[in-house]
Amino acid sequence: MISVGVVIQRYGKDVTGAAGTLARNVAERLRRLGARTTVFTTCARDPLAWGNEHPSGESLLQGVRVRRFPTVGAGPDSPDLVAGLVAAQREIDLFLFFSCSAPAALEGIPALSKPVILFPLVQDGLPACPPATAGVWIRPRALFFLTGAEMDVVQRQFAPPGRMRLVRIGVETRAAVDEAPLRRRFQLIAPYLLYAGRIEPGRGLEALFDHHRAVRQEAFVDLVLIGEKRMDLPAFQGVKCLGVLRGDERLAAFQGALLSVQPAARESLSLATLESFAARTPALVDRRFPVLLEHVEASNAGLAYDGVEEFLAGFRRIQRRPALRQRLGERGLEHVQRYYSWETVMGEIQAGIAEVLEKKKTADVRR
Repeated sequence: MISVGVVIQRYGKDVTGAAGTLARNVAERLRRLGARTTVFTTCARDPLAWGNEHPSGESLLQGVRVRRFPTVGAGPDSPDLVAGLVAAQREIDLFLFFSCSAPAALEGIPALSKPVILFPLVQDGLPACPPATAGVWIRPRALFFLTGAEMDVVQRQFAPPGRMRLVRIGVETRAAVDEAPLRRRFQLIAPYLLYAGRIEPGRGLEALFDHHRAVRQEAFVDLVLIGEKRMDLPAFQGVKCLGVLRGDERLAAFQGALLSVQPAARESLSLATLESFAARTPALVDRRFPVLLEHVEASNAGLAYDGVEEFLAGFRRIQRRPALRQRLGERGLEHVQRYYSWETVMGEIQAGIAEVLEKKKTADVRR
């Protein structure tokens, strides 16, 4: 039985997004597969304030041992977390780090002597990490990626020596749910486009609002947003913010949309696009972002745009051709089931872990 340390800045049921979802699922699934799994994280819950909302110390979450360390100041720095990693490596065979830009990775990876695997989680179009942090790229025995676009960014910028492996992320597929309760609760009467993600500046929403205005000139279609709201919305008819949805309500929101829309993806994955595919809903994505373009081109389950005219053209194709929408939806579901099942993803992760540990064993014998 191997012992694995999972290192991530924030951890818990209330942590959303690709990094939090991935880390939690990997930790829980490794435990179920027989590994002794310990999560090393901070006491923070909010990614902006970084206050110590969780108590420090050890706890269990879904059977996984979680060790929390306090942050200092008003940021994610946690010297106690790094010290805890160094002290704990006597009982850990291998560490999995999530996010190359997190202080825990920047400071923790160079401090460890045990094997390290890094999920870089590079944000599309942004520098992966400052060049001065070479240890983050040189030290890991392997790097695991969520998309080919992310892998290409890291290869071009840093050419890391560790084995590079595309593992992706697991996405649950479920039977269709009844949309009526959600529609009644939020008075969703008109057809709608759906944006899912953080509702904040820098996500391309300003342009999306303009594109939606153009849509409303020719069709009675709403724009529905789901996610944590961190910006004011335009006082324009047809824009509705439903807040954070989970479970059946979130699935119903995707399922009932004419299209899901992703105007930008400064991230390593765009989990919302895959959720849309899993709900048999095509995606209309901004082609300027390689992560988004990779999803629709690999699946043939969506359309891409650059500017309002292409946005309108994509909208018209789906609105006027229900049979096309259905075909794209079926392709999206098939794509997710084939490449993004947790069984497939964990198979890749297990193979990567086994490869790293075998190489370490061979190297130890040679010494």
